[in-house]
Amino acid sequence: MTTRRSLLLAGLGSLTAAGLGPRPPAKADPALQNVHMVIPAESVFVLNYLGAKDAGVFAKHGIDLSADPRPFAGFLAGLPSRQCMVDTYSGIDAIQKINQGLDWVIIGGGLTVVQDVLVLKNSPYKTPADLRGKKFGTFSTGAGSFKAARAAMIDGYKIDVVKDTSLQQVAGPALTKLLENGQLDAMINISSLNLAAEAQTDKFRVLFSPNDYWKQKTGYPIVWAAPLVAWRSWVDEDQTRAKNFAAAAEASFRWLEKPENLDAAVKSHGALAGVTKPEDVAEYKTWLQSKNMFMTDWSRKAVDAQWQFLEVCQRTGILDKVPAEDKYALFVES
Repeated sequence: MTTRRSLLLAGLGSLTAAGLGPRPPAKADPALQNVHMVIPAESVFVLNYLGAKDAGVFAKHGIDLSADPRPFAGFLAGLPSRQCMVDTYSGIDAIQKINQGLDWVIIGGGLTVVQDVLVLKNSPYKTPADLRGKKFGTFSTGAGSFKAARAAMIDGYKIDVVKDTSLQQVAGPALTKLLENGQLDAMINISSLNLAAEAQTDKFRVLFSPNDYWKQKTGYPIVWAAPLVAWRSWVDEDQTRAKNFAAAAEASFRWLEKPENLDAAVKSHGALAGVTKPEDVAEYKTWLQSKNMFMTDWSRKAVDAQWQFLEVCQRTGILDKVPAEDKYALFVES
């Protein structure tokens, strides 16, 4: 039953609304664009991508990131099978696939060849040339870091670890144990495990640093461990999205360089990244702050240095040819 009071209140409400006028619609936040990635577990990418996503780095660039950590073989399958359209992919392998006809492009920097060649601390080896005929271990012969290190050792020391050593491909955790037990003479492991071993200076030492080798020649480290690689069709579909993602990925690399951010990422994702011990975290901080773990310079000079390394790979027989820099390196800063 309608009462006099309810009618009065209704009338007052109408007058108030009329006096205030129509309310403007609330401004909606611009929609984030989803970008899906497949990343390798037990690697630094778990820390920079998942950690920076937690911190809102990707959202600031308009990107809703979804990252799927997988074992290394599963990671390698992600981009070629179009399970993702952009990724920090194994760089030399990416160039080989471009040469085979895949229409991929390099849209930014990424992980450099942080995987130094490690030997036991008390081993007699002084240079990679001393490994001729010895047992050499790697986590994946398809990894960009392995292929880049192989090219650098051929260029600098005339030794091809594929042809001149007894090469063994072993899962990451077992690889370090085999080196420690003397069943291998040298190794290159996945990034987190290689850095963890390098932190154990009482057991292991660096025999050869591909990054240092190339920095001495050009002033830049080698990005072909895992630069940003994308299908050209994905870039052409929305160049703004591609540029925003490249900028966000670069920002995630820079974000991880701050010690407090690394600590936060390790706290949330350290187990998945394979980074749990204090000495491992300390080694990461050293690399991130002073050793060019990530290449965030995507200037013309920096990109020229990377294409010079591809020419080394061609001269050493690792690549059949080098794709044109001006066609396959995009978003290069002047």
